[in-house]
Amino acid sequence: MSSTVHKPGPFKQQNKSHKTGKHLSKGTLSAIRKGKIDAISLTNARRAHMSKQDRRNQAKQIRANSRLKSQMEKRLIGLEGTPPHLIVIVPLSTTIDVDVLYRHMCLACDPDATPTLPITTIISSSLKQRFTLALPPVHNLYNVLDTAKIADTLLLVYGVEQPTDYYGDLCLSCICSQGLATTFHVSQGFTEYPAKKQASYRKMIQKFVEQRFPKEKLHTVDTSHDAITLLRLLSSQKRKRHVLCCEQRPHLLVERMEHIINGGDPQDHGTLIVSGYLRGRSLSVNNLIQLPNSGVYQMSKIEAPPDPNILRPHRPWEGEMGEGDDGVKVLEVADPTKQQSLISEATPDPMEGEQTWPTEEELQEAADASKHKRRVPKGTSEYQASWIIDNEDDDNYDTREMSPSGNLEEEDILSPSAAVVDSEFGRDNSEDNAEVPDSMTDMDYMSVADDSQYDANMDHTAEMKQLELLKAEREDQMFPDEVDTPLDTPARTRFARYRGLQSFHSSLWDPKENLPPNYARIFQFDNFRRTQKRVLSNSENEDGIMVGWYITVYVDKVPSTFSDGWKLDTNPMVVMGILEHENKMSVLNFVLRRTLHHTLPIKAKERLIFHTGLRRFTAPVTFSQHTTGDKHKSERYFRPNSTIVATVFAPIEYRPSPVLVFKELNDGVHTLVATGSLLSVNPDRINCKKIILSGHPMKIHKKSAVVRYMFFSREDILWFKPVELRTKYGRRGHIKEPLGTHGHMKCTFDGQLNAQDTVMMSLYKRVFPKWEYHHEVATPTSWETLTNNNDNEDEIEDMQ
Repeated sequence: MSSTVHKPGPFKQQNKSHKTGKHLSKGTLSAIRKGKIDAISLTNARRAHMSKQDRRNQAKQIRANSRLKSQMEKRLIGLEGTPPHLIVIVPLSTTIDVDVLYRHMCLACDPDATPTLPITTIISSSLKQRFTLALPPVHNLYNVLDTAKIADTLLLVYGVEQPTDYYGDLCLSCICSQGLATTFHVSQGFTEYPAKKQASYRKMIQKFVEQRFPKEKLHTVDTSHDAITLLRLLSSQKRKRHVLCCEQRPHLLVERMEHIINGGDPQDHGTLIVSGYLRGRSLSVNNLIQLPNSGVYQMSKIEAPPDPNILRPHRPWEGEMGEGDDGVKVLEVADPTKQQSLISEATPDPMEGEQTWPTEEELQEAADASKHKRRVPKGTSEYQASWIIDNEDDDNYDTREMSPSGNLEEEDILSPSAAVVDSEFGRDNSEDNAEVPDSMTDMDYMSVADDSQYDANMDHTAEMKQLELLKAEREDQMFPDEVDTPLDTPARTRFARYRGLQSFHSSLWDPKENLPPNYARIFQFDNFRRTQKRVLSNSENEDGIMVGWYITVYVDKVPSTFSDGWKLDTNPMVVMGILEHENKMSVLNFVLRRTLHHTLPIKAKERLIFHTGLRRFTAPVTFSQHTTGDKHKSERYFRPNSTIVATVFAPIEYRPSPVLVFKELNDGVHTLVATGSLLSVNPDRINCKKIILSGHPMKIHKKSAVVRYMFFSREDILWFKPVELRTKYGRRGHIKEPLGTHGHMKCTFDGQLNAQDTVMMSLYKRVFPKWEYHHEVATPTSWETLTNNNDNEDEIEDMQ
C-alpha cells in the first residue's frame, strides 16, 4: 500500500517573513561576500589575538620611530637644506620698546653682531641653529599679517602695566582669524618696577594670556641671559602646523631687493631682483609669483648665490659646471613654451552668439519702446539719446549679447556664455540709490577745550548723512523687502525684470539665464573640488627649487612705482608663488561674520578691503543669506551679529583661505568689520533680490476680498495676475479680476480674510556683483585713531 501525502490547501497559514529594515541581513551579506573576508576584519582579528606584551612592543616601536623622526628634523634645522627658524615679533601695546628685545636676542648669539631692522638672521653655535628675526613696523597691521602667516614662531610681547591696548587687541584678533602659528608669550621691563609690584604684574599678565591661550606660560626677557634661555626654548618647543594656505604655496621673506629699470621701456618697467630663503613648497621658474599690493608677474630665472648665513662651507652643487666666479649658480631659466600665462580674463566674442532676424511683433515692440520718454542730459540729440541706457543701481548692464571665447585648454575649466539681458526701466528704490558715507571725522573728545573748538572739529554734513543711513537700515529691518508701487510709472514697466515664484526653494531657475556681459570675461570650474585636488597634488610633486635654499629670483616687467612705494628697510616683504589658475578671474563667495566693535551700517555694493590668505584687494560686494539650496536671498545690509555670504569678482583661490574684511573710513583709517573664509568659487550661485508689493483689503466677503493700493491701473493688474498672493496672517490666494480702472482688484483666498491683514505679492530678480576689482590697497593713515573712531560709533549709536 502507498503512503498518502498531505497536500496543503488554499487556507494554509502563511507566516510573515522577517523584515531586516534598511540594512541587509546576515545571510544576504554572506551571499554577497561569497566566502571572502574583508581586510579590516583580518586586521581586527589579528589585533585581538595579539598578546599584551606584543601590543606593548608595537607601541614602543611607534614611539621610538616618532622620536627619531623629530630628532632628525631638529638636527637638520639650521643646516644647509632647511631655512632658518623664522621668529616674528609682534608687540601688543604701543608703549613697548621692542627694539630692546630685538637687540637682546641678536646679541645673545653673537656679541659682535650688528642688528639690522626689520630682518636679521643670527647663528647660534651652541644650539647649532639659525634664527631669522622679523620685526614688522608698529601700526602697520597689513605688514604684520603678511609676516605672521609665514612665521614658524609668533613672539607676542605684552606690556607690564597694560598688557594690550586697542590696537593690540585688533592685531591679535586678526592674527587668530587668519591662522595662528606656534605662539610664545614674552614681557619685558619688569626691572624698572619695585620687587613688590613685579609679582602682581606678572600674575595679571599670566591671567590675561590664559584667557586666549590656555596652558601657555609667560616668559620675561630683560637681560642677554634671558634671551639665550628664550632662544633655547624656541628651538626645542613643539611646533604647530603653519597656516595651511601658505604651507601649500612657495614663499620667501625678502632679505635683499634690487630694481633694475629697463632704459628702453616707455612704461618704466624693469626687473625686480629679490633674495631670501625658500619656504613652503618647491618653486618652479615657469610658474607665476605674487608681489604684495601689486599683482602677478612672471619670472625669468632663479639663481643660488652663496648663503650669507651658513654653518658649514660645503654646498650640494659645489664643483659643478655652470657656477660663476662669484659663486652664483643659475638653477633654472624660464622656458617661454612652458611658462604660465598672465591672461586673467577671457576675451568675449560679440559675434559668437546666434543671431536671428526679429519678427514683425518684435519690431513693433521695439518701436513702441523707443517712443518711451526718457530723461537725458540737456542738449542731447535723438541719435545720441538712443545710445543712453536707463540703469538701475544694482543692475547696470547693457543689452548686448555676449559670449566668451577664452576657454582654457583643460577640461576642468569652462567659460559660461552670457545671454541677452532684458531692458531696464525706471529707477530702483531710494534705499538702493542711497550713497553710503563714511564714518565721522576722527576726533578726540577728551581733548576738546570748549564748545567752539568742538564744533570746529565736527563735520555736520557727514553726520547727518550717517544718521540717514542708520534710519534706512532700521526701516529695512522693520519692514524687510517692502517697497511702494510708483504712481507715475506703470508697475509692469518699473518691475519688468522681476518674476514671481510659486516656491522660492523648489521653483526652477536656470543659472545661465540672462547673464550680464561681464560673465563672458570670467572662468568657471566644471568641478572645483576635482581641480583643486589635482592642482594641490601636482604642487607637492612638482620639480623645482628645493625648500630651504637661499635663492635669488628675477621678476620681469615690474613697474618702477613698486620699488618707490615699498621700503625694505622699514617694511618686511613676503613674495608668494601662486598655484595653477589662481590668476584667472571668477566669482568668489566668502562666508563672513560681523565683528562686535564695528556697529555702523554696511550697505550692499559698498567697496570693502579683502585680506585673504594669498592676496589683498578691494571690490564692491553683494550680500546674500548663508543657506542651503540653489537660490539665496540677497540682503541690502550686512547687519551686526549676523553671518552672511559676500560675492565679488576676484582671481581664483583654493580652499582653505581665511579672509579679513576692512572698511576705509573718511579719515583714511581702515577698520576691521568682518572675518570669515572662502566658501566657494561658483559663478552659478543665484542671489535673488526680493521685493514685496503690499495692498489693503477694502471689502471682505468670506474667502473673497477687494484689494486696493497694490496697483493703480487695470493693465498692471492683468500683467501680474498669474503671481500668487499671500497675507501676513498666512493666507494664500490669487487675483481673480480687476475692478474699474484705478487699481482695485477682486482676489480669492484659501480662508476667511481678517480686516487687519495685509495682502502681499513677492517678486524676485537675480543680482550680480560689480566688476571693480583693484589689487592695490591704499595704506591707512594711522591705526592709532581707531580707538577714537570706536568712540565715535558709540556716540552715533546713541543719537539714534
